[in-house]
Amino acid sequence: MDQKSLKDNHIFRGLLQSNDGIITKVNDSNSKTIAFETTFGLSDPLNQRLKHQPEHIVFSERSRIARLGVQIKSEPPSADGLEGDTVTLKLVASSVIPGYPGLNEIRDFFTLGMPVGRLVFCDPEALLTSDEVLAAIKRSELKLPASTTISADGSIVIAPHKVVCDLREPLDRDTLGRILLREDGRELLNRYQIQKDVPAVTIDGGEGVITTCSMYLNEHYVVLQSGFELGRNLPATVLDPIKTRGIRIYLEIVNQTQHPIVNPLISAKVYCAAKSKNSAKVKKFANGHTHYAYDELRNLEKQLDNFKHSTCHFLEKPIAVFNNGDNRLSNPQIFSNGPGTACEVTKAMCAVARRDYSSKSDCSHVYATSKLDAAIKNGPAVLVMKYFPNLIEHRDIINLACERKLDALYFFEPSCESGPFLSQLDHNRLQEYHAFGIEVYWISGLSSSLMVHTMRDGKGYFVLPERQADFHKSMLFAFYGSNIRLSNEGETRLGKLMDALIEFWGQHIGIVTGGGSGVMEQANLLARERGILSGANFLDITDQSMTTDVDFCQVFQATCRHSRQKWFEVASFPIFNIGGLGSLEELGITLCNMKLNILEPVPVILFDTEGKGGFWSGIENQLDEMIDRGRVPTWIKENIVITDDPKVVINVYRNRLQLF
Repeated sequence: MDQKSLKDNHIFRGLLQSNDGIITKVNDSNSKTIAFETTFGLSDPLNQRLKHQPEHIVFSERSRIARLGVQIKSEPPSADGLEGDTVTLKLVASSVIPGYPGLNEIRDFFTLGMPVGRLVFCDPEALLTSDEVLAAIKRSELKLPASTTISADGSIVIAPHKVVCDLREPLDRDTLGRILLREDGRELLNRYQIQKDVPAVTIDGGEGVITTCSMYLNEHYVVLQSGFELGRNLPATVLDPIKTRGIRIYLEIVNQTQHPIVNPLISAKVYCAAKSKNSAKVKKFANGHTHYAYDELRNLEKQLDNFKHSTCHFLEKPIAVFNNGDNRLSNPQIFSNGPGTACEVTKAMCAVARRDYSSKSDCSHVYATSKLDAAIKNGPAVLVMKYFPNLIEHRDIINLACERKLDALYFFEPSCESGPFLSQLDHNRLQEYHAFGIEVYWISGLSSSLMVHTMRDGKGYFVLPERQADFHKSMLFAFYGSNIRLSNEGETRLGKLMDALIEFWGQHIGIVTGGGSGVMEQANLLARERGILSGANFLDITDQSMTTDVDFCQVFQATCRHSRQKWFEVASFPIFNIGGLGSLEELGITLCNMKLNILEPVPVILFDTEGKGGFWSGIENQLDEMIDRGRVPTWIKENIVITDDPKVVINVYRNRLQLF
């Protein structure tokens, strides 16, 4: 089982880690513990490390399990349990934090197939010294909690926030199952687990608490150490690069003494993923397909346009098929759409019939994709299509993938009716292609480049292949604003804000805008001048032009306007420049999502980009009135920051996020 089986963003973290280990046998279950065996899939490099450096491999339990107060202890990893590319270890689970589900509630979920955690290689060559930790902080390569103490040996000590996490309500069996087993279970747990401010975090003897800290990691990972006398964290030990970004990095701390601990401290070590020669290497493409060049594909498009064998007067869109690994595009197999004989319905009848896929439809719905099963004989193929697949073509493509006859899909245009914009159904199909392991490429006329589809935080984006690693590794800011241009002074102020963000957060950041003109276009230009990532969520509207010189993007038909807003959730922080009704709507959605625990309650910057004052005062007055009438929680107002000074923005991030 090699590294390509990991999810997209895993291979960009640099960690040498296993697949999620799953329970393969339950050995014993009593009132205090559940003993079981777990099998982990290993890449070849991790397999070698297990054979030769097992003492540097740690087990890290799934965070959602630890956040339910359950501790999982593993026997020391060793090669004794190796069988090919898997290793089996013995583990024991116990419930250790009062107020959370006990073993009786979770016992039935600890069964065959349940994922419980992973193995991570902590490369001693990548362990940072105290000087290196401090240097990385000064270079803004990592952000540690403000309370961090750096020891002479390079280890750090973290004091958590003065908060304790409790469950909003008891979790019934169905809810526990969704949290433990569903892919989005951790996000569901976020809605049930609430934070309570406390004057001091106190842990009675033999008990534990769940609390939080703030931390942002890019090229580094932090390994929490157990056995520290001022508090011991559960074995959710490894805080990943890329994944660890936020103000709610959970710490599950137990007190193994007989005496209370007040304001516990957690010891940790810092490793540089990029420094390790044993780090997971980023591969350009997960399934080994080497993508074709944009110019070559445009030449192929001419061949397809000149192919006139279709028997359907509307669907003049033949498809080309290549064997994977064939670097030549000069001699494709070409298949046409349409029934066996020319269709005689009129174009008007055709337009109506094509929308009906039922058996009563006047359209025969015979597509070239239905002819590929017999034609593909020599392993997985590559498919090149004029337009993004419709429902019937999608079914055929999924069937081919299930039979391992298709590796990659290219398309020239998102839609034959809506131009460069995808429908909501198209976005769903892209996610299904990802789930079935099909690489999807857009030969984009919008950006005049080839773009590869990739998933980040559950959202699919098209990314320039050479910027794919940067896309997954960069922390993003959502930049909102009007389609009316800023003045020269306003653009200068916006540039100073971007400079301040880079100085504080480092070069591994990027922005995502609505892709329109005005403020969005200016922000895109400023980002590109500074060498940071720039992306857009394009919408099919008529009141503005599009800024197409971007590193990543997604495209939405007008009917997807509200769905499109979810794609901005890949950003860690929102910044609202002066804007109009669209920005006002986006602000409302952002604040509502924070109230619903869909987004972290981070600072929301209302930046008076023109610096004339008063632009956002109406919002401030309205929120005051809503708070006075008990219509919104008071913390919403506390998270609103209105300023025209980049220094104020950075101070807010540093102080409110409690960062070093």
